[in-house]
Amino acid sequence: MSEPKPLSGYKVVDFSAVYAGPICARFLLDCGAEVVKVEPPGIGDLTRGADGMTPAFAHFNAGKRSIALDLKSARGQQIARELIRGADIVIQNFRPGIMAKFNLDYESVKAEQPELVYCSISGFGLSGPWVDRAAFAPIVHAASGFDTVFGAGQANSENRPPNWEIMVADILTGAYAFGVIQTALLGRERFGRGEHLDVSMMDAMMTLIPAHLQAAQMEDPLPIGRFHPVQTGDGFVMVTPISNKNFSSLCQLLQRPELMQDPRFVFGPRSRHFKELAAEIEKWSGSLSTEEVENALNAAGVPCSAYTKLDDLFSHPQVVKRQSFSTIIDDRLGEFLIQCIPVKFQHMNNRTASWAATLGQHSDNVLQTELGMPAGKIAELREQGIIS
Repeated sequence: MSEPKPLSGYKVVDFSAVYAGPICARFLLDCGAEVVKVEPPGIGDLTRGADGMTPAFAHFNAGKRSIALDLKSARGQQIARELIRGADIVIQNFRPGIMAKFNLDYESVKAEQPELVYCSISGFGLSGPWVDRAAFAPIVHAASGFDTVFGAGQANSENRPPNWEIMVADILTGAYAFGVIQTALLGRERFGRGEHLDVSMMDAMMTLIPAHLQAAQMEDPLPIGRFHPVQTGDGFVMVTPISNKNFSSLCQLLQRPELMQDPRFVFGPRSRHFKELAAEIEKWSGSLSTEEVENALNAAGVPCSAYTKLDDLFSHPQVVKRQSFSTIIDDRLGEFLIQCIPVKFQHMNNRTASWAATLGQHSDNVLQTELGMPAGKIAELREQGIIS
């Protein structure tokens, strides 16, 4: 028999959609919590897509029970409040003000559940002049300064700011929410009170650029270095000889001791002149294969890595050894892999569930087990379109 997980017994009602809230709730589930996902009838969470299930949806929602519930109806709101009454944690990432329209905001429910941990995730937080702005991750990337920093030096013919395919703001904010929810649970145990957590995607994104934020305040800031890929005979590697020990090892490997005395490459200026240093390294690496370069650098103790193609990541020996992925089995999509919570516990299996619910798959089950609702009442709700 497996050991109970740390969050076993905690109940979560997840009103969130897309990425930030759902990944937070899934991590809580991976740590033992029970999660009920509340979705609108018809289309459900947008990441389900037109066919009702996508690999992305499965990744963010594996193991959650799904109830399709119309929150725009008074009866649907009443049912949601009853679910909240029996929960420890609520997660929602509607635009600020939407949950208040449903009478499901923190102020509306805290009297009935004073020990509730209520997590509100939004683009810009619950205060400030931008509180009412709609936001998805690309909007927050632009607003937070992230695009400005990471787009520097990435020239294009139209001089346009960069556009990222990775939803950094969503995943980062969801991870922060996962952490602070558990902090609030600990506070509840110590002080006997609940908490309303106001988690801003913009605030989260600014934590990625601390050096640049500090430099922006200085009249004469030190330049911030940028590392560049080093070309090999058949590809590229990333090399980061940051410490003097790393750099000394690199110079020995290259048989270029004079680089140690080059004023551009001494500690401090080195990171600001890495493009020139990369050119020196390429005099050696350009005639070798990527594998040869990576092996030689690694043997010399110089931090490095080749660039892994996504198709190769699933069979990467480090990923395989750490069992970083779990298998999802879906009737329509077949079998595919999703990443486990990225932590190894000594006393807990970090594997996630092997299934993701169809829209409303557990509507009856949730109403019966959580609210004790008889089958006849459930049938009436379905006829009225309040559930599906």
